[in-house]
Amino acid sequence: MNKNAYSAIDLSARRNAQMGIKMRIAFASTDGTWVDQHFGSARYFQVFDLNEEACEFVEDRRTESYCRGNCEGGFEHLLKALNDCDAIFVVKIGQGAAAFMISHGKRVFEAYGPVKEILDKLLKEGLLEER
Repeated sequence: MNKNAYSAIDLSARRNAQMGIKMRIAFASTDGTWVDQHFGSARYFQVFDLNEEACEFVEDRRTESYCRGNCEGGFEHLLKALNDCDAIFVVKIGQGAAAFMISHGKRVFEAYGPVKEILDKLLKEGLLEER
């Protein structure tokens, strides 16, 4: 991990602590209810803040879809759009994209299903405890 990635993690953790936020999470979803998009071709993300007791919807974010299949690179626009997010849930993510996001301090997860159910599980089971 490069020095800038550590700085981004530190800044994100400080921002979250100051705002009482445990973690900011993005879900790749076309309709806001289901995780249903591949990372490289995702055009919509729903962003939520989680704390110890609850989650709160923050906003919808729209991105450009540059990948139309097997992509290796060109993920900077997604990193910029999700810069303040700690974790990202997508249906699928390739190794190159996952490595890129992880090297920039992001946690990436493959999941498919209702956003609400995933959020409930994260809250109840503490699955995203601090590393």
